[in-house]
Amino acid sequence: MTPHVIPRTSWMLLGIGIGALAIYVSPAFARQQKIDPKSDYQYRKDYAQVDGIMKETDPQKRADMLLAFVKEHPQSRMIDYVSGVYSQTVGTHAQAGAWPKVIEMSQAFLTLVPEDKNSLKSLIAAYFQTKNFAKAAEIGEKLYSQSPDKALASDLAGIYFQLQNTDRYLIYAQKILAEFPMEQAYGTALQVAGIYVQKRDLPKASEYAAKVMEALGEKVPAGVQEAAWNQSRAFAFGLMGANAYQKKDYPKTIEYYEKAAKFAPNSDEPYYYIALSKWQNKDAEGAVGAFAKVVVLSKNFAKKAQEYLEQLYKPLHNNTLDGLDQVLAKARAELGISG
Repeated sequence: MTPHVIPRTSWMLLGIGIGALAIYVSPAFARQQKIDPKSDYQYRKDYAQVDGIMKETDPQKRADMLLAFVKEHPQSRMIDYVSGVYSQTVGTHAQAGAWPKVIEMSQAFLTLVPEDKNSLKSLIAAYFQTKNFAKAAEIGEKLYSQSPDKALASDLAGIYFQLQNTDRYLIYAQKILAEFPMEQAYGTALQVAGIYVQKRDLPKASEYAAKVMEALGEKVPAGVQEAAWNQSRAFAFGLMGANAYQKKDYPKTIEYYEKAAKFAPNSDEPYYYIALSKWQNKDAEGAVGAFAKVVVLSKNFAKKAQEYLEQLYKPLHNNTLDGLDQVLAKARAELGISG
């Protein structure tokens, strides 16, 4: 049987048909080849698209268009730039105190880019300002684990201070104290000292108070009123005095409490512990003068000071209280108390 032979012309026609088919399918084939979203080609396209969006003059419309761009191109090399521009609009709402809008816009961006730093920072600020401190802490911890820095550590310390979560506060306070010089971190150090007072750890409280006083000396920090700083100094020296008294170091107790009295002359605590320390050092006359000041201030320690004052005064004056009025009058004069 003679095999069937396709005429040459048919081959030619078939070839033409195959070529035509190839020409026809190549655009579809090309469309099936996924373009790398990080390629220079796609970057140029994305850049042009974002450039067009930036021509929108209405900030909110522009932000919405940028959000749509991110949704369309989640892997674009333009994402970081878009985030920065988007956050500027969020920032205008923050400046206006429109915190619900800040939360809404930040959450919308985070839905598309879950680890966007700008949006996370905006959320932390918004939750803090709306007193949702627990949520601010949650977002702050997430961002810190992703990108730790000293500014964020400071924010987290402030958040945990508001939450009265002293253990978490101390963690971030230590980071602040490790990163900033004491001239900038003195407020944190004094807060840490206060927390250790609450924990009844006087040695630790005194340690941080001493660090502040050693670093600043007689200087008043920039931007702080001297009257306010005097209160801080009285607090710090008072802690140092209390710690010295606890250790029965009476000369140091007197030294620190005299400094505390200098900055808080109307507080009775320094004079009370000065009196007790002088008494322990067998300086009965000195103790009498200090107890007299406690009595005339008429505050927390006055009743006990009156008892001790009389107890000390009598043996020094033939077992009488004769002349005690003059001692009290002298104390009033030294403290500037009339009457």
